[in-house]
Amino acid sequence: MKNNIIYLKCPPIEEDRVSSVHAAIETWVRSSALSQLIDSFGSKVPNELDLDSLVTWLLNFSEQWDFRRLQQEAVAKDIGEGARWLLNDSHLTPRQQNLIEDSAKIIGLIGISEPTRQSYDYVLVLGGARLSCLLRPRLAAKMMKERHIQPKAIVLLASSRPVADSEREATDTYALNAVDEFDLLNAGAEMSFQIIRDFTEEHYDDPINVNRNWVIRRYSITMKLPPIVSMSAPSSEPDKRRANSADTYEFFFSKFNVSPGSSLLLVTSQIYVPYQQLEAIRTLALPRDVIVETVGFPPVWGGKLQGMTGPSNYLQEIRSTIQSAHRFLKLFPKKK
Repeated sequence: MKNNIIYLKCPPIEEDRVSSVHAAIETWVRSSALSQLIDSFGSKVPNELDLDSLVTWLLNFSEQWDFRRLQQEAVAKDIGEGARWLLNDSHLTPRQQNLIEDSAKIIGLIGISEPTRQSYDYVLVLGGARLSCLLRPRLAAKMMKERHIQPKAIVLLASSRPVADSEREATDTYALNAVDEFDLLNAGAEMSFQIIRDFTEEHYDDPINVNRNWVIRRYSITMKLPPIVSMSAPSSEPDKRRANSADTYEFFFSKFNVSPGSSLLLVTSQIYVPYQQLEAIRTLALPRDVIVETVGFPPVWGGKLQGMTGPSNYLQEIRSTIQSAHRFLKLFPKKK
C-alpha cells in the first residue's frame, strides 16, 4: 500500500475492532483531500461535528453526486437500471475535474492494487460490468503468480445481472453472447487463469422467481492452481431485487467452512476499493471474525472500452463510501 493513500484497513481480531474502524472512517472523512473537494463545490466541511453528525452531513451533501439517479442518460434502457459507464462530466469545471482525480488518489480510489500480506486463505474475485469480469481475474492471476499466493480456493462471486446492450461492445471482446454476469466472470477467469472449460455444477432454478436461483460451478482441472469455484447467489429479498454483494458473501460462507481468523483478499476495480473494503468490514470481518483486504486492477488496464473512471464516476463512488460509512456507524455505534 502506498504511504500517501488513506486506506480503510481491517483491524486485527484481537483489537477493539469497532473503535478501530471508527478511527479509520474518521481519518477518511476528515481528510484534507475530501475537504478541498467539497470546497470546490461551494461548501465547507463542518469539522466541529462529531463523527456521526459529520457523516450524516456528508451523506446529505453528496446527494448532488448521485449521478446514477440524477442523470437520465445514465439509464441502461434494456435492463432499466442506472449504469456507471454512461455517466458524463459535462457539468463539472476543469478545476473540479482535476481536483477530483487528485483527491481520489489520496482517499484510495486510485492506486491500490498490491496486497499487503504474503498469504490469504481465500481470494474472492467480485463480478462487475463491461471488462471488470476479465480484468479482476487477470489481477488475481497476476498476484498469485508474482507473489506466490496459494489460497485454499479462488472463488468467483457473481450475480444473475443481465448483460446490458450498452456494455456489449466491451463484453463481446471476451464473452461473446454472455447472458449474465455469471457468464462474464467465468469467461474472464478461464482466460486469465488459462483453465480448461471443464466443470461440474450444482444449481437451483425457481420456476416462479429467478431471484431465488443459484449456481455453483467447480472447475475440474486447474493445473497448479488452487481449486477455482464460481458462484451466482440467490437474493435474500427475492420479491424486491436480485442478489447484491452482501448476498454473494453470505452464499460463499454458507458453502465454505471459513474458520474465524481466516484472511480474505477481495479483488475488484480500484475505483470501488474504499466502498467494497468498508462494506466487507461491516458485513464480513466483524460478524464473522475474519480479516478482509481489498485491491483493484489499475484503470489503465481498461482504457476507453472499460470507462467508469471519469470525474463523475469518482464522485459517485466517494458518495458510495460515505453511504457505507453511514451504514457502519448505524450498525456499530460508538460505545458510550
